[in-house]
Amino acid sequence: MFETFLGTESGVVLIDGRVEPLGLLGQRISAIHAFHDPNGDVVILAGSYGAGLFRSADRGRTWMPITDGMTAPAARTIAPDPLVPGALICGTEPARLFRSTDGGLTWTELGGVRAIPAHAEWYLPYSPRAGAVRNVYAPPGQADQLLAAVEVGGLMRSPDGGATWSIAPIGPNDDIHQITGHPTEPDVLWSSLGYAALRSRPRGDDTPRLGGVGRSRDGGKSWEVLHTDYTRSTVVPPGHPELVLAGPAPEVGRRGRIEVSADGGESWQPAGDGIDTPMPDMVELFVPAPDGTTYAVCSRGRLLRSDPGPWRWRSELPPGQPDNVVSVSFLES
Repeated sequence: MFETFLGTESGVVLIDGRVEPLGLLGQRISAIHAFHDPNGDVVILAGSYGAGLFRSADRGRTWMPITDGMTAPAARTIAPDPLVPGALICGTEPARLFRSTDGGLTWTELGGVRAIPAHAEWYLPYSPRAGAVRNVYAPPGQADQLLAAVEVGGLMRSPDGGATWSIAPIGPNDDIHQITGHPTEPDVLWSSLGYAALRSRPRGDDTPRLGGVGRSRDGGKSWEVLHTDYTRSTVVPPGHPELVLAGPAPEVGRRGRIEVSADGGESWQPAGDGIDTPMPDMVELFVPAPDGTTYAVCSRGRLLRSDPGPWRWRSELPPGQPDNVVSVSFLES
């Protein structure tokens, strides 16, 4: 059993066959994470898009702003730190990383990110802030190795648990929306790529097209770009490591589709039963749920859900909840 907490265009809600508003009305919640504290109480961290980070220690009845160490105004991802037990990690806009070891009450910036010489060049096509850290990933069994996707900047890599960082493109791509990998094979990585380029990389008619799904079989030393449609999210379903699910679109935010590969990306099949293809929007983020299903947050606020296998998608929003979902977090009971 698990509960589903949503960050929406106007606050936090809990859905369980019905809609329970949990506050922060009027705030766009671009990142959310719910967990149990040592006493068993439900804590929710809600990262707004512009007003900073908020924390509730009583299941959303009351909220407090978090300012101790958190200096970025917009959160893009909040998750358990994959390397530090009990810690949390937050990627923000502008592109910075923060770690908390006390349940989100205080944060410490991982200063090595801003020490990257190219940091000043990062940008976003839709925001005046300098880039965004969209997610963080640690390959299994690789001690102290962290990877982070930077839009628009490149793929960051830390060999020492986040103390120092370097950055590089994936093929010709600097617009990295997500980095993930195989659950048991650390050298197999997947990236989701956009269309934007750093201004220092002039592009002509003869340069490779940007976008697509990137695949690495050597831990990120080299990459193959498998197609060239704009892609926000690619995921390996935890219970089905032989599959790769992707949500590409030929246009940013619209005409998307969902595809699956069962042969490591060599071929792709439609996986969009239950929804119109092309979609009116596109998949912004795939999120595996504790019961083995996969949720898809879409660019126009829809929340879809499917079991693996036939991949037949359905709306997971109960009556009364508009299509305004931005982020999702699951809390096992």
